[in-house]
Amino acid sequence: MLRRDLLLSLRVRIIVVLSAVLGLGAVVLGVAAWHSATIAAEQAYDRLLSGGTIQIAENVYVQGGVVALDPPVAAIATLSAYDLVFYKVVDPRGVVVAGYEDLASGAEPAAARSGVVLEDGSFQGQPVRIATVARQIDDARLGGWATIVVAQTIDARAALARDLTLKALGVIAAMSVLALLATGFAVRLALKPLTRIELEIARRRPDDLRPIQTEPPIEIRNLVHAIDDFMRRLSDRMAVMQRFIADAAHQIRTPLAALDAQVEILSSASPLKRRAEHIARVRERTTELARLTSQLLDHAMVIHRADAARAAPVDLNELAKAVLAKAVPLSLPREVDISFTPAPSAPVIDGDAVSLREALANLIDNALVHGARTRLSLTVSADTRSAWIEVGDDGDGFPVELAETLTKPFEKGGHSRGSGLGLSIAAEVARAHDGELSFARNAGLTLVRMSFARSD
Repeated sequence: MLRRDLLLSLRVRIIVVLSAVLGLGAVVLGVAAWHSATIAAEQAYDRLLSGGTIQIAENVYVQGGVVALDPPVAAIATLSAYDLVFYKVVDPRGVVVAGYEDLASGAEPAAARSGVVLEDGSFQGQPVRIATVARQIDDARLGGWATIVVAQTIDARAALARDLTLKALGVIAAMSVLALLATGFAVRLALKPLTRIELEIARRRPDDLRPIQTEPPIEIRNLVHAIDDFMRRLSDRMAVMQRFIADAAHQIRTPLAALDAQVEILSSASPLKRRAEHIARVRERTTELARLTSQLLDHAMVIHRADAARAAPVDLNELAKAVLAKAVPLSLPREVDISFTPAPSAPVIDGDAVSLREALANLIDNALVHGARTRLSLTVSADTRSAWIEVGDDGDGFPVELAETLTKPFEKGGHSRGSGLGLSIAAEVARAHDGELSFARNAGLTLVRMSFARSD
């Protein structure tokens, strides 16, 4: 668990990534430092070697018709301070007049006459740096060019390059450590607002869903706003559920009290005729309680599925036909003419079929129980932008000004029977599908319409 927490830690992630970047950068800088130090050491010692070679060339002279050399002690001492130095002087005839005869140079004569020519080579089994220069001899008998070759081992220049590289690496390492320390401090300082937000949330009561008061950094402002929005939606949902539970408890208490009273009366009623009457009332109260419980569960289900259910294509013709077949009981206490008119184009919407079925079933049941005397109609219609299901009945209807009130839970619109949840469930489902529930009166029918945007 500790290892997993470390892997998920922002601080650890930032430090690990930065350490990797700094490590890679240190390697690159180290290679660059070594390359630069090597070039610097090469250039410094090449200048020293070129200067020493020129000084040796200036000390070449002719005596008695022979080319001779008076070695410059200071120049040779400077060149041999840390390395071995070898030299050779060749007169215009090609005769070695001083130095090591086997010291070879690959420099072109023309190039050597123009200036010092530097090259890498090997002498006596050691790597050396070779400088070659030619000097013109002003003598009638030996007229021509004398060649001076000077070789120096490369130990000193390698040591200088190594020393410069180590110093550069020390600076790079020190800067990397300082960068890591500064990053750790900066990350800790940058994450302090997260700690304050954590403490603010941890100290809250479970029912405290107010927006977070701590001002977040810009980088996590959208995250904090998303959390605030989630808490707002959660608070709204909790308020709806609490209100629903309170209303449901109140509504169930009334029929339970009436049922208890009927049972009490029934237990003390002696005449057979009165007993049958009380049994009928008990049965009626039981039916009302069952219907109320069913609608309460439907209402709770609709509230839950409004956000939880995934939308899928729903054919309104098929939905309306299936719901009408199940919602109308096989026998009614009165004769009711029931008609179904599907839409010619079979409109399809994106929605939750379960919620839509419950909403339509409640509208049909509401029309049968409280509205329809002799006629009930179910119509599916659509235009280019929207589709709707319309339930009509030839009941007395209700005033237009009560339409908004009737969509609230437990509003019965003057009816003594029922739970007052049928229209509320339908309105909830319509809103969850970005539609609306509307009412109208036409040709002697009270019409309740659920309309939706089309998806086909």
